[in-house]
Amino acid sequence: MTEHKSGEDRTAGLRRRAEERSRKGTTQVNQTMAEKDNLMLVHELQVHQIELEMQNEELRNAQEQLVELLSKYSDLYDFSPVGYVTSNKAGLIQEANLTFSGQLGIERSLLINTPLWLYATAPDRGKFQSHLDQVFRTKERRTCDLRLKRLSGPEYYVQLDSIRVLNVDGAELCRTSITDISISKEAEEGLIRVQDDLERRVEERTVELSANEMRFRKLSQEFHSLLNAIGDSLLLLSPEMEILWTNEGNAYRLNVPVAEAVGQNCYKLVYGRSAPCEDCPAVRCFQTTEKEVVVETRDGTVLDKRAFPIKEGRRVGSVILIVTDITLKMAVQAEAMQACHLASLGELAAGVAHEINNPITGIINYGQILINECSLESMEKDIGERIVKEGERIGRIVKTLLSYARDWREEKKPTRASAILEESIILTQAQIRKEGISLKIDIPDDLPKVKANFQQIQQGFINIINNARYALNEKYPGRHKNKRFEITGERVTINDHPYVRITFYDQGVGVSAHELSMLTKPFFSTKPFGKGTGLGLNITQRIITDHGGFLSLESTKGEFTRVTVDLPANRSDEEDKNECKNSCNR
Repeated sequence: MTEHKSGEDRTAGLRRRAEERSRKGTTQVNQTMAEKDNLMLVHELQVHQIELEMQNEELRNAQEQLVELLSKYSDLYDFSPVGYVTSNKAGLIQEANLTFSGQLGIERSLLINTPLWLYATAPDRGKFQSHLDQVFRTKERRTCDLRLKRLSGPEYYVQLDSIRVLNVDGAELCRTSITDISISKEAEEGLIRVQDDLERRVEERTVELSANEMRFRKLSQEFHSLLNAIGDSLLLLSPEMEILWTNEGNAYRLNVPVAEAVGQNCYKLVYGRSAPCEDCPAVRCFQTTEKEVVVETRDGTVLDKRAFPIKEGRRVGSVILIVTDITLKMAVQAEAMQACHLASLGELAAGVAHEINNPITGIINYGQILINECSLESMEKDIGERIVKEGERIGRIVKTLLSYARDWREEKKPTRASAILEESIILTQAQIRKEGISLKIDIPDDLPKVKANFQQIQQGFINIINNARYALNEKYPGRHKNKRFEITGERVTINDHPYVRITFYDQGVGVSAHELSMLTKPFFSTKPFGKGTGLGLNITQRIITDHGGFLSLESTKGEFTRVTVDLPANRSDEEDKNECKNSCNR
């Protein structure tokens, strides 16, 4: 745009100057209208002629300047202390300055259209060809050192500095500057000879340092591999909470590649916040210059976050944040505590059972005496029967309690799911009845047995029953016609294998879709603090999975929850059943 305007301004200037010259040479006469038109036309032609003359004058001046500049350029090009060569893609010389022809001792005209590699020493020709190929392939500036041979005289060292260009026709060319570095090479060789002893010592030291460097690199690689193999997240943080470095551990669940995490603020990347967290141990570590520890629960995961200061003088320059997922550890500790609790409960139950069984046996015997000694229609006989019935019920509850508290490490044995469920209901039926829950159980008698650890499956069933009780009581604090809990059983086939399915259905508060996906994670609970540990369904799922079964959950917030337990049928039991069917058919 600027060039266009300057061209218009120059043309306008020429026009004004031409008109001024034309006016100086024009005489005033009385003219008619026709003569005025002719004179105007003559005037225009004169002005145009003057414009052309002035333009020719300017062009001659510009041409003289160009010739002068070209002469200067030619002098600079030809008499430069550095050789200049232009070659095509085939390596043929298209142009060369006098300096280069003088270096070789060959007339410049004889160099044109000859291969440039021809003037390199035989050992360096491959190196030169590789250099030329790289220039055209990478389209980047390239340098290399090699030796050239003179027409007469010794070889000399040169440094080639080449770049790819395009000519006016678009053809690729390579322009190369050739600097004679023979003097510096000779000086270098002389210095090597003079300092041979020192060089030898340096070489020995270099070998030692190289070995140390190799060991350091190996240790560095091992160290980085070790850091990346750690499951904990290690983050190096700046005072602005910017991630300076991190390993590949994903306890913190950054969910982005390591390279993308570096340079981002940890609070924004992890929590989506615009400012650091209030209880961030790294922030406190910068403030206190001491180690800081925080245990955090995030999406059902328990994280142990430890911040260690890296001091630069008296100030903390950066902080190492170590984030460890201790969910499993906490779950194991909770299970260990539960196991200890059950062991204590077992010992207590054994003692209580011993203390209860003796008087209960006496009570049952006294009731039986009443039955035997009294007439059939008497009130005493009815009372005796009631005493025996309730005494036996107490004895059964004690027996079930002892069975539940027994060592869980016993082997899996074929048993009926209905028997496990019955024992589970005995321990919870009193609470179900007290809370006004309508319980309906529909378990067919012909269900195949399952190979199971009785106490473990019983624990899973009790966990599910207690969750259903809680959901119903939250929705219906008192009695209600819809306060119903149903347990059904059926035989199903999954992947061509027989399974026993037990379904627990309640019309309680239910859970949302987001919460449903989190229910089996350790320490996740929809119950208020103090009413749930968040381990029940997690333990239940692991028990069912350990038995080769499946635990599935279905729920709608405010409407219902359905928990389905699929346990593989005992193979021998199924084979006996099939054999019986085949015999009946025959």
